[in-house]
Amino acid sequence: MWKRFQHTVRCPQCAGRLRLAAFVEREVAIADEHAALARECGIADPEFARYVDSGVLMCTACAVRYPIYDGLPVLLPYTTGLHDTFAGRFTRELAALPDFRFPNREPVPGERFVQSSFSTEWLAYDFDGVIWEMDYADHERRFLLELGDHRPNRRCETFLEAGCGIGITTALAQKNFGVDAVGVDLSLAALRATANHRTNPFLHFVQASVFYLPFARETFDTIYSRGVLHHTYSTGRAFASLAGYCRPGGSTYLWVYGPRSTNDNLLRRGLFVAEKAVRTLLRGRDDGLLAKAVLTPLACAYVVFNHARRLHDKTIQPYNFRRAMHAARDRFTPEFAHRHDHAEVRGWFEAAGFVDVEDVDWQLMPSADHDDYRRNTGVRGRKPRTDAARPAAGAGIGAMIGSA
Repeated sequence: MWKRFQHTVRCPQCAGRLRLAAFVEREVAIADEHAALARECGIADPEFARYVDSGVLMCTACAVRYPIYDGLPVLLPYTTGLHDTFAGRFTRELAALPDFRFPNREPVPGERFVQSSFSTEWLAYDFDGVIWEMDYADHERRFLLELGDHRPNRRCETFLEAGCGIGITTALAQKNFGVDAVGVDLSLAALRATANHRTNPFLHFVQASVFYLPFARETFDTIYSRGVLHHTYSTGRAFASLAGYCRPGGSTYLWVYGPRSTNDNLLRRGLFVAEKAVRTLLRGRDDGLLAKAVLTPLACAYVVFNHARRLHDKTIQPYNFRRAMHAARDRFTPEFAHRHDHAEVRGWFEAAGFVDVEDVDWQLMPSADHDDYRRNTGVRGRKPRTDAARPAAGAGIGAMIGSA
């Protein structure tokens, strides 16, 4: 965790400020381009290059401590196996903070299984230039088209990706817009994102729940969430929680599964029947021998189907068995996979106070993503700006330090 990021995160239970106790901290050599951006944003102070590998963030009001594990702030309101590992590694340091304990709330319905399932899925992913059936260049093109004119319009703004996975899109936001980009994920994919992107002082990753986000309300200029919220117990409630962190004048984009992903044709209808059956069979057993036995033939089918698609569009990237298994696990193991049409999602935006709400045209996307985007739902909107809420230039994450 970059040390200055402590001024941005908040207690996920009470939204209070957190105090840092660093166990392992170091100075990092900063690339010239990042040092120049820091000067442009007015945050090039001695703290800018400090990185905390291990420590705790403490909430005095709740008497709770949150671990920073291998650079990743774990800001969940409940404990996981990562807390046990951390406690075993830093027994002496934690003993020196007797007034603070790990959080002990219960997660929202189904969240522990969602966390386990997606940790299994993303910990096996390789950074090999392909994600799903697109290369990283097409992935970047799609991301920019999804935001359209709702993208950040000034450098030094703030960007949040809810459900960042291994951080590819969060990093693209930082690269393209010169923003402080934050990626949040419920799973241990956030640990891999942290490890892979730890040299960029404008990239920040957090393990957290969308229902207990560890930030002040109205913190972010741009919020992006793709393919994630439909895997919660309630997509609508997850969006309502997320929308409150968009700053007046800012924008939010949401992509979720649509009804046509299950009923577009006979093949899709059959897949949906199989999906429900497999999901029920593997619930709580998604990483054992049974899962491998069930998912292996499905992954083989994905390889064949991918090959057939590539006969018509060579920009579609080839599936090897590992990529196909990743795709099969993503479709068949999550406990929740809700579907929502454009009208319903636009209603969520409008209920949350957004204006200029619009559907994103699937025909604008890279051809490798046409079929998938056509069946699903992408919507974006703006939060109305008020004069009192108009942010000053450079009022990004770094600028929050002065008000901490």
